[in-house]
Amino acid sequence: MNRRAWLRTLAAAGATHAASVLPGVASPLVSHTGLAAVGTAGWLGEALPALPVEPRRLRAYDLRVQAAYTAARAGAPAHLANADEARLPAFLGMFSKGLPHDHFGFVEPEAYRMLARAAASGQGTQFEAVPMGGSRRLVSPQAAFAFALDGLDAAMVDVAAPPSIDSPVFAAEAVELYWMALLRDLPFARYQDDARAAGSARELTKVSGRAVTPATLFTRQATPSSSIGFVQPPGGFVSQFLLRPVPMGAQAMSARIGAQTSGEQFLTRWDGWLASQNGALPAVDVSYDGRRFISTGRDLATWVRTDYPGQAGVQAALILESLRAPVSERHPYVQSRNQAGYVTFGLPFVVDLASRVAMHALRAAWFQKWVLHRRLRPEELGGHLEAAASGAPVVVWPDQRLMQSEALGQVRQRTGTLLLPMAWPEGAPLHPSYPAAHAATAGAMVTVLKAYYDHAWVLPDPVEPTADGREVQSLQASLTVGDELDKLAWNVAVGRAFAGVQWRSDAEAGLRLGETVALALLRELAEFLPERTAAFEVRQFDGQIVSV
Repeated sequence: MNRRAWLRTLAAAGATHAASVLPGVASPLVSHTGLAAVGTAGWLGEALPALPVEPRRLRAYDLRVQAAYTAARAGAPAHLANADEARLPAFLGMFSKGLPHDHFGFVEPEAYRMLARAAASGQGTQFEAVPMGGSRRLVSPQAAFAFALDGLDAAMVDVAAPPSIDSPVFAAEAVELYWMALLRDLPFARYQDDARAAGSARELTKVSGRAVTPATLFTRQATPSSSIGFVQPPGGFVSQFLLRPVPMGAQAMSARIGAQTSGEQFLTRWDGWLASQNGALPAVDVSYDGRRFISTGRDLATWVRTDYPGQAGVQAALILESLRAPVSERHPYVQSRNQAGYVTFGLPFVVDLASRVAMHALRAAWFQKWVLHRRLRPEELGGHLEAAASGAPVVVWPDQRLMQSEALGQVRQRTGTLLLPMAWPEGAPLHPSYPAAHAATAGAMVTVLKAYYDHAWVLPDPVEPTADGREVQSLQASLTVGDELDKLAWNVAVGRAFAGVQWRSDAEAGLRLGETVALALLRELAEFLPERTAAFEVRQFDGQIVSV
């Protein structure tokens, strides 16, 4: 059925309902575009132009119906998950943190089954019946079923299935996470001169099948699961949008963050790890040693521990506005003689859009996390490895590249276990790993910012942190808005991996998901704006340019 026929059918079927909610309207789809002269005279006596008296409530109704039709036409994705839940024993490939576990760290099978049934039902009563192992609670699982009135519904967006736990890709990602834990306190500026960084690059080249150097360590090129075609932009690891002060009206927010004490690591003892898996609250918190600019993986982990959804995008927009960054040439007011954007196509517009699209991305990520994938967190894998080494009766060994890795050996030598050292005492949050929600929000936010601003504009006066992070210094590099926004998205995504709570493929899937959500919202938004010449042009993460 084409759009016109569908609208006629809807009009006939809904006429009675529309008359009840909109008195005097025979059909829910009526054109209300006429103008009526109101006979008003100006102060000089001449007749003023006719004023529009279109019933806006009816036009708003029309637009909502049309937007709903467009969204409904999007084909429902297949939503394929990997087979780990049904294929592996003891649910060893699945997220189970917060549920009761036995002394080997295996989830109580019926508790996991009840969680899976609750996630399939979407019923709050079923989630309330899931047995919990401690005082921590599952993070907003019913959000997987929340609807929004703009953009695509969360269930209409798809991501590929994550790597299975016994695949070579999974092993490469695990090796990388153990190296991230080992190098968490090494300044990015010293990667190219450090023997440990060189060793990690050699091993990641071996296990991933890609050429990894200290200069590209932990960037988007380190493992074969990187499929977006992203190349790390020039200018250091950290985006300019995390190194500049953020203008907040008459105030400015410093880019320095609380510096977590170097060397701190958590959940490296079995009893503490098992208590955390059962949902116990941590008895300690991180400690801080002054403030500094983001210069290490631990600093990125600190930033993403307490940021709010939308923060990175809002900060970037405020910085770009303070720099008077040029907008895209498709901006409707670029060539206007007597109009400027504000409520639409101005600062309030872009700040609202960056914040709003983050919530859409969160909903889409939550649907994938709870309903489809329920992927285990990295700390859960570390527990399974340690349990297997201690004689657990059920073993699922990942690819031997992980078991024979130098990174795993160094962690065991340092801590006495195979548990993944965590940057935070609470470890991972109580929601599944795939896809990464931080990455999804970051991907969505930078997508709308790249649509709004000229992505090729070169940022003035770039800086980089000193190795100790106490100051920033001038950087001789040509850094564009688009490149630094892409870098910002990766910084937010990889910061969670540096903390030990997220896999690389979680981050990459989250970025793709956020980008898809943002593009859909931009397409719908273009139909609601009065500026009919407006258009958006976006350079995607894979380098392709798309027009909306």
